[in-house]
Amino acid sequence: MSDARPTTGPKDTSGLTGDAAPVSSLLPAFGFTADQMATDANVAAWREAVATLFDVDDLAAGEPGPFRADISSYAMGPVLIGMSRASGQRFRRTAETIARSGVDHIILQLYLKGGFDGIADARPVRVRAGDICLFDLAQTLETRATAFENVTLVVPRPMFGPYLLRVGDLHGLVLPESGVIARLLAGHLAALLEFAPRMTLDECQSVVEGTVSLLAACLRNELERVEADADHSAAVNPSLIRIRQYIEAGLGSEDLSAHSVAAHFGLSRASLYRLFAPVGGIADYIRSRRLHRAFFDLANSDARAQRISEVARRWQLGTDAHFTRSFKAAYGITPRAAREAALLGVQRGADAANGATISRWMREIAPPGTD
Repeated sequence: MSDARPTTGPKDTSGLTGDAAPVSSLLPAFGFTADQMATDANVAAWREAVATLFDVDDLAAGEPGPFRADISSYAMGPVLIGMSRASGQRFRRTAETIARSGVDHIILQLYLKGGFDGIADARPVRVRAGDICLFDLAQTLETRATAFENVTLVVPRPMFGPYLLRVGDLHGLVLPESGVIARLLAGHLAALLEFAPRMTLDECQSVVEGTVSLLAACLRNELERVEADADHSAAVNPSLIRIRQYIEAGLGSEDLSAHSVAAHFGLSRASLYRLFAPVGGIADYIRSRRLHRAFFDLANSDARAQRISEVARRWQLGTDAHFTRSFKAAYGITPRAAREAALLGVQRGADAANGATISRWMREIAPPGTD
C-alpha cells in the first residue's frame, strides 16, 4: 500500500514481499500491495493471508471499483502485528474454520477507518473507526465490514493465562474510541507498527512482554467492570486464577474433580461451587476445558494419527458416544468432522506452502493453551 510501513523482505513482480533475509537481525516481514498486482492475484493473496483467521466472501460487493487489499505485517517473536487495508467483505469463522486453521489465539484490532457489524458467538458486535475489538479464535464469528483500514495484533492464548481468568470472555469485546483505554492502546499499537520495521529480534522480547502486560491490565479492568455491572462480583475473585491454573494442569487426570480441587485448596464444596457459579459451575468448567483441549488435539497437524477414542480417553471425556454428544453440543460439529476439517487445512497449507507466510507464523508461535 502506498503509505503503509515498508516491509523488510525482498520484493518480486507478484507484489508480495517475503520474510526478511536470514542474515538480518530485523523482524521477519510479509506484505503485498494492490497497486503492484492484478486484481485476481490480489484477491488470491488476500484470501491466503487471512485464511488462518477467517473465510471471506462478498468481496467489494456493491462497491464501484474492483476488490483491493494491502497488508504489511511483522513477526515479533511470539506475537504478530500488521496493518491491513481492504474493500468491504464478509468475514466468517465457523467451527470448521477453527478446526481447519488449528490455531488458538486472541486477536485485537484497532479500526482506523471503516468498521463492521456482526455476531461474535452469540454476542452482537458493532465497531466503527477508532474502536478496538477483540476476538477469541476458538469461538465462532461472522461480521460484515465496509471498506476499512485496521491494525491487528495476534497474541497466543497462553500469554494471557497468568493475568486473566477467562480469556474467552474477550470474544466480541469492544473498547469504544471515546474511552481512555482505547486511546491508550491505540497509541501503543501505532508505536509498535512504527518501530517494527527497525526492531531487532533481540529487542522485541522485552517489547512483547511489556505489551502483553499492558494489554492484560487494561483488558482485565474492562472485563471486571462489565462483570461488576452484571453483578457477577464472584467471577473476579483473585483466587480463581490459582484454582484455574491447578485445574488446567490436571485436565488429563481421572482424579480431577470438584472434590479434589476443594481438598487441594482447603475449601468446602459449597465455597468452591459459589466461586464457579458465575462460569456455570465447576463441573461444567472442567468439562468445557477438557473439550477445548480435545478440539485442538483433533485440529492438530497430527490429527490423522489420532483415534477419536484416544482423544476422549486422554481428556477423561467418557465413551465415544458420550464424547461425540458433548463435543457436538459444544461446537456444532462432530469430532470426526473437526478432524476432517483439520486434515483439509493441513493439505491446503502444503499446497500453498510458499504463500502461506502468516498462516505458518501463527502455527509456529504457540501451541493451544488455556483460556
